[in-house]
Amino acid sequence: MNPAKFIPDVSELNYVTQLYVTRNLTVVVGLIGALLLRSHNALLLFLLVRLLTDIADVITVYALDVEVIKSSVPMVVVLLIVPALLASVYLWKRVGQQTQGHA
Repeated sequence: MNPAKFIPDVSELNYVTQLYVTRNLTVVVGLIGALLLRSHNALLLFLLVRLLTDIADVITVYALDVEVIKSSVPMVVVLLIVPALLASVYLWKRVGQQTQGHA
């Protein structure tokens, strides 16, 4: 399996791209693990990590003025940040209800 085949106009992966792919695959494995464990706390933790990572990516794109990536920022916000934020708010409430129920 060659991840470069999934990235348009990339014939081979450089270090930064490989780092980004590895980071995303790690988060996916963590999310799958949290779902298999049926743990709201673990799922919330991984969603928050993902949310903070994506927000940091967006900030970095503008802070470093990376023109070639700026066009993908709206996609990142709509497909990655907003759903993770909504899910985190839901899970935060759910975890809070579970904590109150056990107290």
